[in-house]
Amino acid sequence: MKKIISIVLLLLSITQISAQVPDLERAKRKYFQANVISYKTTAYYPNPETGAVSTFNILYTIYKPQSRDFEFSSKNETSEEFYKNGSYYEVNHSEKIIYEYESKDNQNEAISLSRLRQFGPTTLLKKKWSYIDDTQIDGKIHSHYSNVESINHYEGKEIKVEFHIYISGNFTISKFERKTFVEGNLGQTVTYLFSNYIFLDKTTNFKVILPKDYALKYYERQDSLQPLIKNTKVPNFKAVDINGKTVSFDSKKVKQTLLLFSSTNCGYAKIISDFILSSDFKLNPQIELINIFGSDSKANVTKYFVNKEVSFPVIPDRKDLEQQFGINGYPILYLVNKDGLITETLDGSSQILPFLKSLTGK
Repeated sequence: MKKIISIVLLLLSITQISAQVPDLERAKRKYFQANVISYKTTAYYPNPETGAVSTFNILYTIYKPQSRDFEFSSKNETSEEFYKNGSYYEVNHSEKIIYEYESKDNQNEAISLSRLRQFGPTTLLKKKWSYIDDTQIDGKIHSHYSNVESINHYEGKEIKVEFHIYISGNFTISKFERKTFVEGNLGQTVTYLFSNYIFLDKTTNFKVILPKDYALKYYERQDSLQPLIKNTKVPNFKAVDINGKTVSFDSKKVKQTLLLFSSTNCGYAKIISDFILSSDFKLNPQIELINIFGSDSKANVTKYFVNKEVSFPVIPDRKDLEQQFGINGYPILYLVNKDGLITETLDGSSQILPFLKSLTGK
């Protein structure tokens, strides 16, 4: 009987000790002991001026959440994100485009400022919080914590930003609020709801599978570079092709010239490459073709064309030419006349392929 009483007392003691552990600490243990966390984010961004609310839904999966530079994937109605082995890709299915950063510094800065890295549950749990109270959300008790994120002054007014998190009974963050106060008056409240959690203890490595038939574009070039328009005078240039031969482009030539800008990582560019390397492509003798892979190394381009008969110059590793010709994605094709003026500017395989077929009578 004494043994039974002792066991009961021990269990009660353990229960009391467990109850004394704040929900915040138990949430940290739950998140950071997991190796994979999946969840849904629903965010609401109100516009104080118009009263309209912007909403987005994203499914996230985080790998090794305890890591500062954790890997992740995400998915919404039109696009996906992948960050693995230090490389980030956004796959936009509605546009059939793969976006990536040209510079690693730009990529890393963008990721650090992303909603996931700023307002995701694992980031929030690493902040210092003060317990406020227990509050009801949808009829269930949640532990409410707050954090003064910043206090700044602008045009003589104090602007304070507060973060609030709400931890549910199963020790997950179910709600996050970012409240902005101007001179003590509440301005905008951004709300994130987190749901559909799945915690996995098993280490899982995910695969990045990019569509093979999508175009490739760089974020940095979208605002700074635009393809050259018709009647633009083309600059002269010299380059070395993958065979070590010098290629000279003189705007005053006896032939028209096709300048095709491609990338080894672009699915749309590969569609064009497959066609111009096929037996169906027989270019008019009065037109010559120069294929430029400006952002690819010579080694990668040489490998790209291995065991293929190439009857036209292929120029690698010339980003400066891409800058001069306004190349912000691939493939882009210019038809240059004998006077060095652009007579056609074509962007993407849906424009380029029919045009090339028209030149060959196919």
